[in-house]
Amino acid sequence: MSERIVVWFSCGAASAVAAKLCVMKYGDACEVVTCDTLINEHPDNGRFLADVERWIGRPITVLRSPEFATVEEVFAKTRYMAGIAGARCTVELKKRVREAYQREGDVHVFGYTTEERQRADDFEANNPAVHVEWTLIEEGVSKEDCYRHLVDAGIALPAMYDLGFDHNNCLGCVKATSPDYWNRTRRLFPEVFARRAAQSRELGVRLARYRGERVFLDELPADADAGEPDDAIDCGPVCVTPRAVQMGLFRLGLRADRPAASAKGDAACARADGFNSRCPSVAARR
Repeated sequence: MSERIVVWFSCGAASAVAAKLCVMKYGDACEVVTCDTLINEHPDNGRFLADVERWIGRPITVLRSPEFATVEEVFAKTRYMAGIAGARCTVELKKRVREAYQREGDVHVFGYTTEERQRADDFEANNPAVHVEWTLIEEGVSKEDCYRHLVDAGIALPAMYDLGFDHNNCLGCVKATSPDYWNRTRRLFPEVFARRAAQSRELGVRLARYRGERVFLDELPADADAGEPDDAIDCGPVCVTPRAVQMGLFRLGLRADRPAASAKGDAACARADGFNSRCPSVAARR
């Protein structure tokens, strides 16, 4: 079976540049693929995807979950949103879709930049069976370099960056905890904020962090912005929060797609972040 170079495009600047470099390097051996979550994202992402297709000179293969269409549907059916170990929407709409598509021998390329060496190391340590090429890191490409490459190519950056967001993920990303992030979402996308607030309240999930405590979105003061940067949100191959990696929970097996290995994991997750919702291992047994 011939080796495929599979670049996972996420409508972000970094994955776009990774796709361009790999197509230039590998030619027809390179496939550029995306897991379709456009319905949950800013409408401008469709424009950006089309611009990148023209830039790299080939179509981007679009994959979809056979079971879920939206993040809200994932939350409603699984009764789980997000916890210390990650988000269920990433598992269902991206991770499992990727796993169904990949083949033995594939070389996977993700848009991790030079600032994300530790994330790359964590991924390799926890996914030893996945063969990865960190194209941007190996080429010394930073996030700012990615923005510059796109601008130089005449491609407008995704609208979410211009609106003040650090990441181009789904609107109202449930991995976010920053009051600045959620209040910016409230101001710019009030309907999305209202849906997240209602569904997280129904499921008992305190998504925001305010004055050191977890709070429901409908409890977050509208003037709570503290000038903080957005969370280091990862919505790609590693469905896990940076805090979980720091605490060692990822290696304990506390992941949004499987139960923990022991009661020790449950206790650690419950202590970690004050989620009054469902630790992944607890949710799996309910």
